[in-house]
Amino acid sequence: MHKKMLTLICLFFLVISTSVHAEKDLDQKEWRQLNQTADKVLQLVKEEKYSEAKQLMDFFSKQFLAIRYDDQNLSMTQLRLITTSYEKAMGAVTSASASHEERVLAVSEFRLVIDALVSEHHPLWKNTETQVMNYFAKMREAISSDDSNSFQHHFNGFLQRYAVIRPAIMIDLLPHQFQRIDSHVRYVERYRATIISDKEKAKQLKIMEEDFAKLYKGFEEDQADPSLWWVILSIGGTILLSLSYVGYKKYKGEKNKMKMKQ
Repeated sequence: MHKKMLTLICLFFLVISTSVHAEKDLDQKEWRQLNQTADKVLQLVKEEKYSEAKQLMDFFSKQFLAIRYDDQNLSMTQLRLITTSYEKAMGAVTSASASHEERVLAVSEFRLVIDALVSEHHPLWKNTETQVMNYFAKMREAISSDDSNSFQHHFNGFLQRYAVIRPAIMIDLLPHQFQRIDSHVRYVERYRATIISDKEKAKQLKIMEEDFAKLYKGFEEDQADPSLWWVILSIGGTILLSLSYVGYKKYKGEKNKMKMKQ
């Protein structure tokens, strides 16, 4: 009896696992297609083919709306970031006054957002490490030489690059990790006028640089995946319940045998 029950339990989890895996594969395929479309849009913009890029942006919108998703697959924050970056990119592509650089930056932001939702191991925004960390080196040099103009120039360059990757890292990081990174940037931005002359405020730039280095290397995991715990508890609870039932049946059987002998 207990062998049949355990077999049924195994079959149940096998069916559920297969179903979830198939649905996940379908979702991943659709998101990969969206990612490829976003990449093509960026390439077209870089080639100054704005009309074609606009058509492909329209196609992306249709692709995205066709995807079946729910609150578990896409959070409200992620949905907002996708929508905002899409509208910003579309606005830049169709703008009559936007410069080529502005168009590329806006579409790059959109491209990185979509990639962050698809890529698990090395999202594209991490490719900006050399550029971003070079800005820190230049800002440190400016502080050392008391060159305020140089500091402001390089900090502006940093802010421009950070604005492009910010939505993507918001997707990839845990909320408290993103808050730490973003707070650094806002602090230095707030005190940028006095950071050259104020050594205490300048220390914050060093801490910010260290945290950005950690950002690109990958923050250490500081909490387990809640879904993993759910699976462990679900399976463990089911097995424990099954074993308890089998043990109880065995106990009842032994008790009945003893009564019959008496």
